[in-house]
Amino acid sequence: MNSITFIFLVCLYALFFIYEAIGGIKIENQIIYCSMLIIAFGIPHGALDHILFFKKRNTSHIKFYSIYLGLVLSFISLWIYFPILSLILFLIISAFHFGESQFEDLEIKKYTHSLLLYLSWGLSLLINLIFYNVNELNDLTTFFEDTESFYYLYNHEFVTYGFILFNITTICILLNLIHKKIINWNKLLSELFLFGLIHLTFYLFPFIIGFTLYFVILHSIKVMKYEYNFLKKESKNFNLINFLKLVTPYTLLSLFFTGLFFILSYNELIAISIPLLSIIIISAITLPHAIVMHIFYNE
Repeated sequence: MNSITFIFLVCLYALFFIYEAIGGIKIENQIIYCSMLIIAFGIPHGALDHILFFKKRNTSHIKFYSIYLGLVLSFISLWIYFPILSLILFLIISAFHFGESQFEDLEIKKYTHSLLLYLSWGLSLLINLIFYNVNELNDLTTFFEDTESFYYLYNHEFVTYGFILFNITTICILLNLIHKKIINWNKLLSELFLFGLIHLTFYLFPFIIGFTLYFVILHSIKVMKYEYNFLKKESKNFNLINFLKLVTPYTLLSLFFTGLFFILSYNELIAISIPLLSIIIISAITLPHAIVMHIFYNE
């Protein structure tokens, strides 16, 4: 068990006892506390995209930022005209990104089915989250007029088939890694143990809490640890203070524009509900971030 998994396990146990002791957490408080955690860890983990990219490729700053912002604006435009398609693409991109980040420490890049593993693991993660909280998602989706069209994506029969398919596929690919002698039994058992913990987390907690636990600890903190170690190897004098100085500017910039759009939505100056606006903003940022991290992991 590595340090990230241990932290996740401790937080899982602690939060479960607290959750049971107080008899649940109101949805309003879930949104407040989980948003604070996602802001504190989720946004900073993508705030080094420009630095990581320039460490791997010799490209002009103008070209990088033009493409990066172009992808953001293109995805936002897609949301305006094709919201359901945009949501599906967002889930697929996120799934691949989550899977690739999960296995970045394994030497499987030359493995024939590595891309399939990334996608399958990520889709398993997302479908598990939906499967255990499908009723809650249906309620949240139908509460706002501009998210009602997403209701059909959470069809229970479709989700059940996806739950079975992607979980079996992921486990089969992991077993194939053993057959190909790419990983050993200890690593396989470690991955299956974590996979089981994620299932348990999504089963025990509501949608927002379950996702936040995964996203903050198993994804954001893990990625930031990887980024920090990479930059530390680049410069022996690099330390935590230097790391915080690097992530702060773009984190604050992201928070400013996110807050601005939320204020516009809250005051009905833009005809988009805050939940849908949150999804649009996150997906628009995720697209270029996932591409940068794919380049970073593979070059």
